[in-house]
Amino acid sequence: MRGDIAAEPRPGAAVLDAARCRALLESNSVGRIVFTRGALPECRPVAYAWDRGLIVFSVDDAAVARAIAGNAVAAFEVDGVAPLGPSSWTVLAVGETCRVESDVDAARMRRRLTGSWAAGPAADVLALRPRRLSGLQVGP
Repeated sequence: MRGDIAAEPRPGAAVLDAARCRALLESNSVGRIVFTRGALPECRPVAYAWDRGLIVFSVDDAAVARAIAGNAVAAFEVDGVAPLGPSSWTVLAVGETCRVESDVDAARMRRRLTGSWAAGPAADVLALRPRRLSGLQVGP
């Protein structure tokens, strides 16, 4: 399959538009950052927040933070499954990553990162600016 041709969704799946993808990103708090380190793909679960068009997250491991911020491009995936119903969805954001350099911004963003996948208070705060959003939903 050529990379410039979008795959057809599976039967029963609906393609989500960019606005719906953003709404789902805004309404959740755990996702997965996908990046390369040493030319190999890695995927890490992280707590995140949607902040002014950025996906903001933090990472405790300094080597991982350097790999994420040093990549030209990374992906971020978030999904949801209704445990008692037929509905599920997935959203993929692709874009450039950077380290949040401002101490004030990093502190403000760090306060929004909560839950079991939140990194510690000394963790590097990183951001992904989505250049491409795509998503699928199965069920109502």
